[in-house]
This record gives sequence, C-alpha cells and structure tokens, in this order.
Amino acid sequence: MLIRTLSTSLVLLAMASAPVIAGDNGKGQGKNKGHGHPAAAQAHAHHPGNAPKPQGRHDNGRHLGWQKQAWKRGDRIPMEYLEPVYYVEDYRAYRLPPPPPGHRWVKPVDDRYLLIEAATGLIAEALGY
Repeated sequence: MLIRTLSTSLVLLAMASAPVIAGDNGKGQGKNKGHGHPAAAQAHAHHPGNAPKPQGRHDNGRHLGWQKQAWKRGDRIPMEYLEPVYYVEDYRAYRLPPPPPGHRWVKPVDDRYLLIEAATGLIAEALGY
C-alpha cells in the first residue's frame, strides 16, 4: 500500500512539473504567453512596470529611497547644474541679491536657490534648504 501511494505521488509530481520544464507555464502556448504574437510576449516580458522592486514589493507611493537633496554651504553641486538651463539670470525678480564676481545663482529644484562659484560649483549660500 505504501509503495502504491508513493508511486502515485511521484507520477502526479512528474505530470505537474512537465509544463514548467517545457517553459509554457501550463498554458500550452509556448513563447506567445497567450498574446497571439511573439513580439507582444517579448514586449510584455521586458516592460519596466514588471521589474521587481528592490525590496521585492511595491512601496505604495512612499518612494522609499528617494530623498530631497539638502544642499548646504561648502557642498559642491553636480556639474550638470552649472549648465545655463539652471542659471537664474533675473535674480532681482526672485528678490535675490546680486551675485559677487565669479559667482552665479542657480535653481536646481523647487523654489530653492544656490549661490555658487561658477568655476568650481562650490556652494557659497543655500536659500530655502
């Protein structure tokens, strides 16, 4: 009786694992994954929304790992903030004092302003942080 139960269990296990070994997830459709077109299956498999999260789960909008940069005097900003798109040309409109020679006001994010040394990116003053 024990041998019969054991052999039946092994046969059922072999039958259940056959589709997984074949790679069709038990649907019998191979690489198409039920979409009817191989390209659709490939696009679905590589869609960024299907990528696993670092913790293996979704963070439900808490944006774990995201931190706003808190710039302070003496920090050095990344070189991309030294591009003209971040420059504050009309500093008076933002009620900022005129920058000293060799310095420039930049606005990297939000409504916050940094007075930086134009040549080095060293922060001389950080407003709004």
